[in-house]
Amino acid sequence: MPHFLDLLTVTRAELDAVLARSAEWAAGSAEPRGPRVRIATVFAGPAFRTRLAFDTAIDLIGGHRVDLPIALGEREPICDTAAILSGGVDAVVVRHGDDAEVRELAAHSGVPVVSAMTALGHPCEVVSEAFTLRQRRGSLDGLALTFVGADTNLFRSWCELSTRYAITVTQLAPAGFAAPDAYLDGIRARGGAVATSTELEAACSGAEVLYCDGWPAAALEPGGIRDAFQALQVTSAVLELTAAGGVLMHCMPVARGNEVSADAFADPRSITLAAKANLAPSHAAILEHALGRL
Repeated sequence: MPHFLDLLTVTRAELDAVLARSAEWAAGSAEPRGPRVRIATVFAGPAFRTRLAFDTAIDLIGGHRVDLPIALGEREPICDTAAILSGGVDAVVVRHGDDAEVRELAAHSGVPVVSAMTALGHPCEVVSEAFTLRQRRGSLDGLALTFVGADTNLFRSWCELSTRYAITVTQLAPAGFAAPDAYLDGIRARGGAVATSTELEAACSGAEVLYCDGWPAAALEPGGIRDAFQALQVTSAVLELTAAGGVLMHCMPVARGNEVSADAFADPRSITLAAKANLAPSHAAILEHALGRL
């Protein structure tokens, strides 16, 4: 079953096909493949961009979205939920904090399951951001990306992508907020190129992409942790450290004045909003991959 749960279980060839198909959807030259499908969405929380992107993507591929206001494992065993979904829809898109529960759903599902986000990964978002960068530079190989933020699901998906393309990912975070060495060593063992740094200038100098994530809850209160994150804020001056043609990207929602200054987010080198326009095309391609249509 071609589930799409992370970027470690997808081959480079499969990702190449997804990115190529994303370009067709973005250009408006794609047409739906195969019969009409029913796709269930199970989203925890407001999930504004996720809902918008997948609702549009499902429409693009000629599908019907069945939005289910349920919480995995809350009223019945996940295996039972999987059985009911398998008999009623052609695929399931789920955004749920507990990664293990999403994998349990997939293990019992008779239809493809796409992870729209868990606490451990954000694969669809990162594929979309990667598509934007591929469109700009022609290839992902050789990309140097500095991730500004704590050890989050987004950082881990970028690390996973570095095992499929020659991408160097450097995490810039205060001491105590870097990804564990054991995790990073596991990525390196799979061929990924990852590093961590606490030094803003060293981590940002020569990078092609500065990718910002929101601050953790501990940094939102006054004190030493907030000060440590504030010292790593991306400003227009920090953008000057990047390579020629360097850009700023942000996962959103953005907190101007925290992880990024207002002037940096408004800088022409910030391509965040333009990148978000690629969410629906890339998500459409991911759904087609999961449905076996690529």
